[in-house]
Amino acid sequence: MTLDEGMRDRAFRTMLGHVEKGTTDEFGEIAPSEAVEYRDPDLAALERDRVFGEVPFIVGHGSEIAKPNEFLTRRLPRNNAIVIRQRDGGVKAFVNACRHRGAQLVEEESGRCRLFSCPYHRWSYDPSGELRTVTLDDTFGDFDRSEFGLVELPVEERHGFLWMIDNARREIDVETWLGPEMDAILAGYRIEDLVSVTPHTFDRPTNWKIMQDGFLDNYHVKYAHPNTAGKVLHTNKLALEDFGRHFWFLAARKSIDRFIGEDSTGVDAANHTIESCFLAPNSMLLKHATHVELLTFRPCGADPGNSVMEMRLMAPTTEVTGLGQEEWDRFWAKNWKIMISIIHDEDFPILEGSQEAMRSQDAGTMLLGSNELGNHLFRRELDRLVRNVPADRT
Repeated sequence: MTLDEGMRDRAFRTMLGHVEKGTTDEFGEIAPSEAVEYRDPDLAALERDRVFGEVPFIVGHGSEIAKPNEFLTRRLPRNNAIVIRQRDGGVKAFVNACRHRGAQLVEEESGRCRLFSCPYHRWSYDPSGELRTVTLDDTFGDFDRSEFGLVELPVEERHGFLWMIDNARREIDVETWLGPEMDAILAGYRIEDLVSVTPHTFDRPTNWKIMQDGFLDNYHVKYAHPNTAGKVLHTNKLALEDFGRHFWFLAARKSIDRFIGEDSTGVDAANHTIESCFLAPNSMLLKHATHVELLTFRPCGADPGNSVMEMRLMAPTTEVTGLGQEEWDRFWAKNWKIMISIIHDEDFPILEGSQEAMRSQDAGTMLLGSNELGNHLFRRELDRLVRNVPADRT
């Protein structure tokens, strides 16, 4: 039995016990927090530099720039970036700024471009970042053009995702960051064989930590989503594997109830659970029986009260499913609509209300329950990064 198979079997049996007994995996203690943590500009600056400026995080799926010269742009916590597929199939990322006077090169969220041309004075750059053209260069003056290509940001494609560190002075190593357990889990998912169906970016007037906390929380399901997710998922039931930086957990569909007290050997757990991975520092991956969803959260600029959320659904191709293009489009449009009805229509208003509440100067100390295990582990890792403490120390 492989690591993944043993972990899934153990978690499934743990989940059956939780459903039967009304229990859940727990952290072991209650932790306090304060409203200022979600509005403090000094803390927000530390998060931008010591979290997003130091460790890899996901900015897209490889299928979103499948062909050479296809690009996407991203507003990151420290930089505005361009990620572009190279002619040799690799990827590069650059600060989205001309080296002449700093004008933004690209405004579109995505596209295809054989040459980046600055709209201000028409300096141009190859997709490799090399400075190609200096207009009216006979009057501009001499300088070393090789030193004034686009500023490169560290990027790596692994397990189908595009990962970046938002700091030009860092090097990226996603495998090391993930660690052997999470790297093996993602390898088993074969996400590189899927295609990104409906990537979408939402600007939210909410601290990114409030957003991330909301999607690690299994405690709210039947209360915030009584007519959607609450009908099919158990509330306050979690079976979790902690890998130090990242963690993996099961949430239970109510169809699991039929196996309580029964021999569950040979049961396909994927039909009765949702596998989820928290990929530190800011991503939630949900593996369903038919597809994968990814939710990412990051700060937007210097205001701690604003964030960017990216939501994407990744699915098997038409060739794998055997569906015609129109039928495939309809099927995944239906799944997207379900995601929107839960996340956009139900979660967002509550989370935005939470941010508004945090503006109160006398909000009082808040509490994180022992049953909110994933939230504790997220905060543990975030605290390590902000304080620059190694992962094997607390």
